[in-house]
Amino acid sequence: METVAFYSYKGGVGRSLLLANAAQFLATLGKRVVALDFDFEAPGLHYKFSGVDRQDIAGGAVPYLLATATGAEAPPALKAHSLSLAVASGEGGRLQLIPAGPAPSEQYWAALKQLGERLRLNDPSGNGFMAVLDLQARIRDEMRPDYLLIDARTGVTELGGLTTTILADTVVCLFAPNQESLDGTLKIVEALKAAPRLDRQKPVRVVPVLSRATGGAPDDEAFTSGVQRLLELSDRSKDKSKRDQTGLLMLPHDETFGNGERLVGIQLEATVFSPLFKAYLGLFRKLFP
Repeated sequence: METVAFYSYKGGVGRSLLLANAAQFLATLGKRVVALDFDFEAPGLHYKFSGVDRQDIAGGAVPYLLATATGAEAPPALKAHSLSLAVASGEGGRLQLIPAGPAPSEQYWAALKQLGERLRLNDPSGNGFMAVLDLQARIRDEMRPDYLLIDARTGVTELGGLTTTILADTVVCLFAPNQESLDGTLKIVEALKAAPRLDRQKPVRVVPVLSRATGGAPDDEAFTSGVQRLLELSDRSKDKSKRDQTGLLMLPHDETFGNGERLVGIQLEATVFSPLFKAYLGLFRKLFP
């Protein structure tokens, strides 16, 4: 199982939408995919998939983790905390969503408050750390996906840090075309590359993506220098002469699909000429070779 975390230092860059399109794309190619919403404070991944009725969501990652934290005799069944989604085409593909929970609702926010009181996610020896690792292991062993795609929290948070430094094999870091977003992303990636990993884990792979660009990357010296540093950190080759020279991956702003937060990959007739759709395909080729 390959675990890919989608992260952004600032919000509003299309992180959840990219994850949803990646999940749909992989499923149509016959892959088994689990999409997991770990953005507990601002959950919304379930809104990105067509056919998901919020009223049908009873479980999710927060209710699951809360049940394990309150001393359940046996771990809750993952089936009760996930939804099977329709796959547009392809043979053998499967797409399952584990939402954060039935958000927005008073029930969800009460459960999240309880979870924060019981789990110490910032303590490597605490029960929160082990509960999250156990959830990932159960997804791997019981749901048996080819890919686990995790929507990570923006900014600097305990759960976001655990997701990107320990759970993920690959971290997709989206940032906006401004210095604030780039500087924050650069500091996060530097921390990711320096963070210790568990035994037998390979170094985390980082894929930086400039998102919602209206005219390419800014060409001022500070921004260009920051992007170059970001590309150097993301390239695992120690030989500078062998570093990837293809440049920065960019997702252009698309008023039709970006503003509406709609899946583009399931409407092929309408999107084959969309710059965003073409950019998605280019990114997916790099992410899922």
